[in-house]
Amino acid sequence: MNPFDAPMAEIARHVPLPDRPVWRYEFYGLMRWLSAVRQDKPPVGEALRPQQETFRLGQKPSMAFAPREIADLRQDGGLLRIRLHGLGLLGPNGAMPLQFTDFIRDRAEAHQDTTLADFLDVFHHRHLSAMYRAWANSQAAAGLDRPQDERFSRYVDRLAGCEAGQPSVLPGHARLCAAAHLVREARNPAGMASTLSNFFGVPIEVEEFVPRWVRINDEDVTLLGAPGQASMLGDGAFAGEHILDCQHGFRLIIGPLSLEDYLSFTPTGHNLPLLVEWVRAFVGFEFAWEAELRIAPRAAPGARVGSEERLGWSTWLGEGDAETPTTGMIFDPEEAMTA
Repeated sequence: MNPFDAPMAEIARHVPLPDRPVWRYEFYGLMRWLSAVRQDKPPVGEALRPQQETFRLGQKPSMAFAPREIADLRQDGGLLRIRLHGLGLLGPNGAMPLQFTDFIRDRAEAHQDTTLADFLDVFHHRHLSAMYRAWANSQAAAGLDRPQDERFSRYVDRLAGCEAGQPSVLPGHARLCAAAHLVREARNPAGMASTLSNFFGVPIEVEEFVPRWVRINDEDVTLLGAPGQASMLGDGAFAGEHILDCQHGFRLIIGPLSLEDYLSFTPTGHNLPLLVEWVRAFVGFEFAWEAELRIAPRAAPGARVGSEERLGWSTWLGEGDAETPTTGMIFDPEEAMTA
């Protein structure tokens, strides 16, 4: 299992607690582990009754400055008892006088009487649980440990103008990652190129003002002797049935690519639907665009009789330049998706 592709709950199931020494833990990380591994229990800090929790928090009485966060861990009747060095009322950094800490430590160690320490741990447990909950509520990563209770994604969705749960071929958190660009009313080419490059992991550039021929509707074609604006010279008259337009088109230059990445962006590749959806998220249907695929030097296979490569798609006549990327397909992805 790759831990970078798995939620915290899956990692917790494969990393048992006793496998690590106490000094390897820190407080927030350990509480995340507990919250993620027990999805059937309320989140840490939100339980209404002690019976709903599988742990107890406390502080170890000590006059020394804390050498680490976790003092000790032990299982006690189905509960995980966690004692900290700091963050409580006792110790050199605590709110209580040092004499009080010394008295409680002496009673616990010399007389095996933990009454006062256990009494203070009632307050320590609630205080530390609430402190962790305040931290976790402001952490996007901690919220992902429990998808059913996660709220941070909805906050970013609202900022980016997205609706949580809206069907899309794009991964939900990929759109959230691009929220800084999508939230802008005037979206720029640099933002789109940066987002696409980060998502696909390949170089992508935006070439603006790409000329294209636009067909004029039949009713707008200039005809001699016909009434209407289309026949007025200098106003709506055009010579021919097509006009050259540069302001409503752009081109995505993708590459240099390996052969495998190149094929993934072709009209039958698995990355093309994602690319189209990303461009629609940025510019909608207002602009016409096309994709230009470039394959890395020496990565373009030559045409061979009996080869499984397809001419015009994944093979080329002759040998490409050893230093310059080879330009492959240039096509309209929107048309390729509807073909």
